[in-house]
Amino acid sequence: MGEGATPGRNPAAVLIPIYDGPDGPTLILFRRTQGGPHSGQVAFPGGRPEPGDSGLEETALREAEEELAIPREAVRVVGRLPVVETVVSNFAIHAFVGRLNVRPELIPQESEVAVILEVPLRELMETPKEEWWELPAVESRGEARRRLVRFWAWGEDRIWGATQRMIELLVGKVRSGELRL
Repeated sequence: MGEGATPGRNPAAVLIPIYDGPDGPTLILFRRTQGGPHSGQVAFPGGRPEPGDSGLEETALREAEEELAIPREAVRVVGRLPVVETVVSNFAIHAFVGRLNVRPELIPQESEVAVILEVPLRELMETPKEEWWELPAVESRGEARRRLVRFWAWGEDRIWGATQRMIELLVGKVRSGELRL
């Protein structure tokens, strides 16, 4: 499953692809299509391991190639973030930070990617906003719940949940000098 994960969680891996855009290091994310537990949410390319994957880093690279057509040979993995866990979908997400020498031609996988988002890291260095949101009921827990959610607004999207937590971990590593982009 990977170190740092709570036993019983399903492993998943994401790639945090970063290239040098006009406004400095720029992250590539996307809004998920409708359907599934995380529909309409902003995410990094990623998913569950498949039998042919040599490890979770390979899972992240494969998913980025499948979902956004980012060639794995164009990615240099420069870091790994602490595991981020999800409650609703029960995942332990292993995030790999990948540098790209140039912005690749991005081709969205239509079944999973509604819109590609390219967000300069400097826009995410600010403290996220906080609001109280009514979140849908979790099947096993019953009623809807009100929760204080941290997020960044980007156009019509809100970057929140596991993706927001991963970005905060990335920002912390960049600020501390532990990760150089």
